[in-house]
Amino acid sequence: MKDIISCSRRTDIPWWYYKWLQETLKHGSIELLNSYSNTNYVVDLNPENVHSIVLWSKNYEHLLADPGILSDYNLYFQFTVNGYSKILEPNTPMILTMLSQMDLLVDTYSAEQINWRFDPIVLSKGGELKPTDKIGRARLDVFEMFCRRFSGFGLKRCTISFMDLYDKVVERLKSKNFDYIELIEDQVLAFTREMVNIAGEYGIQLYSCSSPIIEGVEEVKRGQCVDGVKEFN
Repeated sequence: MKDIISCSRRTDIPWWYYKWLQETLKHGSIELLNSYSNTNYVVDLNPENVHSIVLWSKNYEHLLADPGILSDYNLYFQFTVNGYSKILEPNTPMILTMLSQMDLLVDTYSAEQINWRFDPIVLSKGGELKPTDKIGRARLDVFEMFCRRFSGFGLKRCTISFMDLYDKVVERLKSKNFDYIELIEDQVLAFTREMVNIAGEYGIQLYSCSSPIIEGVEEVKRGQCVDGVKEFN
């Protein structure tokens, strides 16, 4: 059975390390450290032995300009498009650029090879981009705009999650003077149901990302980072 290569959940390789990625694929293998056993192992990257490569990114500019050796592989795209301001995502492209990239990915590959990720969901008392009378309304407006545009491109799925308030995350938000809102479980469920209603209007199925709370909403399906059965048959 051929391997599916995940590249990579830990950092944005297609944007920050694209040249390294091309050289590594050209080499045909890579030695990695197993963080659990603290031992090294070798991953075979020869195209004839790889079923697919899953690329995770917020910016596919390099690939769209020159796929290089990636043209030899079957690709699947995890494309995170959140629409936050530069306060939260200082290094992501402008929204119109990301919409254009999504359009080009669909034209060059297919909508079936793309999973749109709207995560993590971060809410603030000021709406992050504009004031709002209702908690999260501005975020829902952005979500609806993306659903409308991406459904027009043929996308049918979206993965969602809510921000985990780890100590390091809280410190970073406070350093930016970002007035975040910590939601209780009932608020998460209510917000998710609103997202389900919006996504349903555009024929988009929502999937959870490591969130048992979200999975409490019946219409949300449990997602997997790389779902070999659903995505690669």
